[in-house]
Amino acid sequence: MKSPVKELLRAKRDGASWSNEEMEQFVHGIVHGHVSLAQCGAFLMAACTRGLAAEEVAALTMSMAANGAHIPKHVSTRPAIDKHSTGGVGDKVSLLLTPLAVACGLAVPMISGRGLGHTGGTVDKLESVPGYRTILPMSQLIDLLRTQHFFMAGQSEDLAPADRTLYHVRDVTGTVENVGLITSSILSKKFAEGLDGLVMDMKVGGAAFMSTLDGAQELARSMRSVCAIAGLPCTFVFTRMDGILGRTVGNALEVEEAALALQGIDVAADLEEVTVELVARMLQLGFNGSIEEHRATVRAVWSQGKGYDVFEQMLHAQGGTWPYVDEGPIFKQDVVATTEGTLVPIDGRSVAVACLHAGAGRLRETDTIDPRAGITFLKRDGDVVHAGDVLATVQASSEQKCAALHSAMQQHLQTTTAPAMQRPSMIIDVWEPS
Repeated sequence: MKSPVKELLRAKRDGASWSNEEMEQFVHGIVHGHVSLAQCGAFLMAACTRGLAAEEVAALTMSMAANGAHIPKHVSTRPAIDKHSTGGVGDKVSLLLTPLAVACGLAVPMISGRGLGHTGGTVDKLESVPGYRTILPMSQLIDLLRTQHFFMAGQSEDLAPADRTLYHVRDVTGTVENVGLITSSILSKKFAEGLDGLVMDMKVGGAAFMSTLDGAQELARSMRSVCAIAGLPCTFVFTRMDGILGRTVGNALEVEEAALALQGIDVAADLEEVTVELVARMLQLGFNGSIEEHRATVRAVWSQGKGYDVFEQMLHAQGGTWPYVDEGPIFKQDVVATTEGTLVPIDGRSVAVACLHAGAGRLRETDTIDPRAGITFLKRDGDVVHAGDVLATVQASSEQKCAALHSAMQQHLQTTTAPAMQRPSMIIDVWEPS
């Protein structure tokens, strides 16, 4: 016999652990309107103050995935492997990774998010392509996966709907920063994709949500435990996120950078390193074999332009016009070096906040994004520059916002007389499935 929700909450308040059946009852109640928002808030606060056992986090995650639309396993004839990033600045990796992984023989069903806080979102980037549809019915996603072996889409209303409700309540009740709740929110959407394996890009640094390696590892341990209970092989790759990734920040600019990079044009070394490593780890989950062999495969496919072919196919398959000519008004201004020296490391978070104010992201939920606002960096930290060199070009749809972004970058892009330090590898650590 089911216990009333009030009694479940009383037990949770007092430190009891819920069974799988009790968690399923609660999540089912959220989806079907039997659990109120006040009761959701009570559960979330109890989860933060009393904690959630690993089994409870797994039950919450799998219940949220099951109570909603989901993609059956083995829709594609290929191994279905996805990648998820915990969020960064200039992180356009998914735009390169998905076509490269498909060109290497994988299926990639990718449900992505919008920008969150100071970090960019893949859905916002894709929506800068005219006509590209990110919200599609489940039947169409399944058809794309069956025939094209991929899709890149946003979370629809019927995919993990309990997560959508709980996330909203978390946002207004101060219960966002909880490892168990973060784990269930991320993985519930991934479990609904019918995956054979998952690669997590755990961003670490001043421009990431997890500023320390210890924090990123705590989240990874929680996610690893849930994936193990669910039987989903998951690899964790810890990557640096202090500055920006690649040469651009801003939605349309990042899509353009990804397109050029896939054609072998002006590929930023940090973006290439992270992308190759993540795709290689996806291949290892799908086909076994050595990581060195898979890295070589990714580089070969990339150099042959096969990833770009799939990139174009991907955009066209979901209604996008590519390539396209943007003829709308745009204001641009160069940021010029005033002194000679070595460019100091760029503070990625400060760059992201400046771009948000220029319209590249949302300061409020109701804001409309300017897809063309952003920055292209012509020089990177550690480069030797001379007075008069162009360091970056900023752009926005209004002259005022462009001027403000230029002023901010003129302050942030500084030189030093100290010698440049060798750039470390972007890969901090890798945890393979246990």
